[in-house]
Amino acid sequence: MDKLTPPAQPRFQFRHIRTIALVTGLMIVSGGAGWWLNHAANRQQPTRLSAATTRATPIQVQTTIARFQSLTANRVLTGTVEPIETVTLTSRVMGQIRQLPVKEGDRVQVGDLLVAIDVADLQAQSGQALAAVNVAQSNYQTAQARVQETQAQLLEAEAELADARLEQKRMSMLQGEGAVSRQLLDKANTRVQIVQARIRQIEAGIRQSQSSMNQAQAQVRQAQAQVNQVSANLNYGTIAAPFDGVVTRKHTEVGAMAGAGQPLVTLESSDRLRFSTQVPESLITQVKQGQSVTIRLDALNRNVSGTVSQIVPSADPNTRNFAVKVNLNNTSNIIPGMFGRMQLANAAATPGKQSALIIPQAAIVQQFGITGVYQVTNGQAFFQPITVGKTHGTNVEVFSGLTEGDRLVVNPSPDLKDNTPVQTN
Repeated sequence: MDKLTPPAQPRFQFRHIRTIALVTGLMIVSGGAGWWLNHAANRQQPTRLSAATTRATPIQVQTTIARFQSLTANRVLTGTVEPIETVTLTSRVMGQIRQLPVKEGDRVQVGDLLVAIDVADLQAQSGQALAAVNVAQSNYQTAQARVQETQAQLLEAEAELADARLEQKRMSMLQGEGAVSRQLLDKANTRVQIVQARIRQIEAGIRQSQSSMNQAQAQVRQAQAQVNQVSANLNYGTIAAPFDGVVTRKHTEVGAMAGAGQPLVTLESSDRLRFSTQVPESLITQVKQGQSVTIRLDALNRNVSGTVSQIVPSADPNTRNFAVKVNLNNTSNIIPGMFGRMQLANAAATPGKQSALIIPQAAIVQQFGITGVYQVTNGQAFFQPITVGKTHGTNVEVFSGLTEGDRLVVNPSPDLKDNTPVQTN
């Protein structure tokens, strides 16, 4: 009996069903992915709209105008009148304040008594030091006399030795001729030996006496140095004015104890005054030692001439300013602490150039290594490259890129970009 062959229709139906299922699954996956992408896009859309809305909001800025300014106009530098000489006198010894005959505001002359300190203890030390000097000098004189005495003994012994050697030589010749006995020659030899031993002893005594004299001499010098020190300390008990001036402060009173280094009185020169100011680095080359300048004192409503006496050669690292001192020629009615203004001519950036387009340094920014400013036009800030020249204090010259009347942003914030809407204050 033949085997039955299965019909092919079921296999075809199975493949058809599998294909339909696969296509259906792909459609479902594609639909889900499309829904997710559409949802994500819809979710991000408000953020993009919000950012666009933020960029459209104008940024508040401060602005300035680029203008031509004269480069030879006088610059005004402010400062203060101060005394040329100011000193705080201190105590160099310890003791009670015995006299203080001045008060704050008193005018004194050089040499006037300002402070007297009780130095009774130092006076006692002075007496002891003088006594020590006398003892040391006496010891030195005694040692010196001993040296002189032993030196005289040495001279006598050397003379005796010479005589003994002559006798020794004579006895040696006679004994060789048989004229004298051996005993006499031995006696002459013994005498020479005895005198030589005595000379050695005297020389040792001289060395000892010389050492004692040197020690005594050192004691004299030490005692004299102590006397000098005590005498100097006694002088320190009286403090006098080192120059003509005004007592501006008393740091102590009569009866108080003064210690070494303690402030006592502050004294300022009253007739020798100067004007102290700070000069920017851009102008310091215009200031010379001995230069004549004019100072305006507002309190007196008058001008005073002066001479530049000192230029500190090192600038302040924070301000880049140099300290300049000007001695005032006429100090009548001028008091230390008064406010003043010094006029100083600016220097042109280029020979023959009398004016330039000037903008504040605070307006300058750097974009990708390019120097420029943010120029405001029709409510928009645009980055404008410029070429700058010499600095004048807080301002700078502009050679190209701007014209007079251009409005610029000062101290722009990091958020400010090119073509940004701005609102000026």
